[in-house]
Amino acid sequence: MLAISAYRSSASFDAGSDAYQNLLQKKLEMAKKNAATIDGLSRRADLDQKAAARMRIDEIKKQIEMLKKMLAMFGSKDAKAMLQQLKQLASQLKQAAGVLRTPGDTSVPDVAATPAEDSASSATADDGYAEGRSAYAAQQASADAEAVQIPSVSIDLQGAQDSKLVEGATADLKSLRATLEKIVKKQEGHL
Repeated sequence: MLAISAYRSSASFDAGSDAYQNLLQKKLEMAKKNAATIDGLSRRADLDQKAAARMRIDEIKKQIEMLKKMLAMFGSKDAKAMLQQLKQLASQLKQAAGVLRTPGDTSVPDVAATPAEDSASSATADDGYAEGRSAYAAQQASADAEAVQIPSVSIDLQGAQDSKLVEGATADLKSLRATLEKIVKKQEGHL
């Protein structure tokens, strides 16, 4: 029993020791790398979903154009069936638009390093490096802020393009729907 307690005391770290601080720093760096990897995978999945939604909207637009051509070629014979198909396309368009409207940045926020720095700086405030750590932290914060601002411009442009894509498909769909509804009402004798 005495040997076990002696082992425990020699294996434990002193919270102010350099070895303990190095261990904490390595664990923090590993956690940040893991978070960055997860963020990257999450962004990639989000981009893939949005790309698939854009492709689906393009397909919907082509199907709407095909329905317009069919209406022009064959007249109003199958207006009810075309209207039903148009309703299905509207539902699919709504789903794809919902995917495009989701925020692009669903990443996990960075792990805050301030609590560890605060405890480290309070333990070693007189070590002469506090000013250097503070300058480094300010530099890192500035670099992080710049890195966050750069992609937001491209995200905003893509969001605007996505909105135009959805609006164009919606306008085409509404126009054809209004035409088909008039034809169906006329066929049913309501006009």
